[in-house]
Amino acid sequence: MSLQVRWEDRVIGALQRIDERSRDYAFAYSPEADRPISLSLPLRDDPFTPAESRPFFEALLPEGTVREQIARELRVATGDSFGLLAELGRDCAGALQIIAGDRMAAAPSVGRLTDRQLDTLIAELPHRPLGIASADSHLRLSLAGVQRKAVLVRDAAGSFGLPLDGMPSSHILKPEPPNGEYPGLTSNECFCMRLAARCNLPTATTELMRIAGRPCLVVERFDRDLSRWPPIRLHQEDLCQALGLTPDFKYQHEGWRLPSYAALAELLNAHSAAPGVDRLATAQSAVFNFLIGNADAHAKNISLLHVDGRVRLAPLYDLISTAAYPELSTQLALAIGDELDPAAITSIHFSDLADDLGLNERGFEDARRRLAERIDDQAATLRDQARRDGWHHPCIDEILRVIAARRERVV
Repeated sequence: MSLQVRWEDRVIGALQRIDERSRDYAFAYSPEADRPISLSLPLRDDPFTPAESRPFFEALLPEGTVREQIARELRVATGDSFGLLAELGRDCAGALQIIAGDRMAAAPSVGRLTDRQLDTLIAELPHRPLGIASADSHLRLSLAGVQRKAVLVRDAAGSFGLPLDGMPSSHILKPEPPNGEYPGLTSNECFCMRLAARCNLPTATTELMRIAGRPCLVVERFDRDLSRWPPIRLHQEDLCQALGLTPDFKYQHEGWRLPSYAALAELLNAHSAAPGVDRLATAQSAVFNFLIGNADAHAKNISLLHVDGRVRLAPLYDLISTAAYPELSTQLALAIGDELDPAAITSIHFSDLADDLGLNERGFEDARRRLAERIDDQAATLRDQARRDGWHHPCIDEILRVIAARRERVV
């Protein structure tokens, strides 16, 4: 059995099972392919091995318990990535669609949701991750990560619907976790995302809504062109995919070179349309994540957009202050100057980060001082706005305390 890999309605390659008794699969480009789908999968005539193919395609699938639940719902073995891609690949991150030959008949469409239906969908996410149900053969989409979220399409009037039969989704809805797990998580992420935007860092657009009786963060997908209808898919890959690492290697460990900011800098130097701009943006995002206490800025939370044969650093997303929750690990996902313990980081480590990213040390010192000053100013202003607008949570006050405690070590 093989699966078509399509980009803008063109077959650019195929996934092939190694044999009927194996869960291994391999990717090969079509003779007509004129652009690579990943920096780790350059154009070539020969098929890639399963080990070479796996990192890119595994990263398109959900992780952890979300993957287990979806696999049970679809009656596919949890470890059968090929089978899951066959079921879910019609709407993935980026521009690609992965389609079995018998899944092309129905035209893409939108299943309109009433307010009550949207409430029900969000309320049932703990049991139906991504809103997928085995009884509905038209809703087949995939999004990486471990958090339960809904993947929907939103029209110009603001109404939500289900993306059916390969319709490009446009928005991700993240409800407040049930049972008091990580209290204020939606306010936390909304605050961090809006603070980054106020600091002039390119950031995915967010909105807070109340759905099914609880706060819900609505995130506009940066890998979609929403100026047209239906939305147009834009190709992207995360840093794990670009480096040829499977998702379980998204965290850097002491002594490891991959993943790392230095490895990202090498990719940007070789493939970015504006490497200097992207390397500085990477450094600023590292400073921002340190200041807000985001220890989970791992390699799957850094993405590259493919544009005209080159790449650009994607907007920031999934920004959360993990330091607001004492039960979470404080160890950084990616080292700053070879240091993973945020309590040990000083301005010396940021100078090392400048070296890793090929930046002028004095220039980066000035840039991070300006960023720290702006965060100081904007964080208090945004907290006051959250209070006025009714979405303030005590975790926001904790984020401001983290920023105040870490600021001096940045400059």
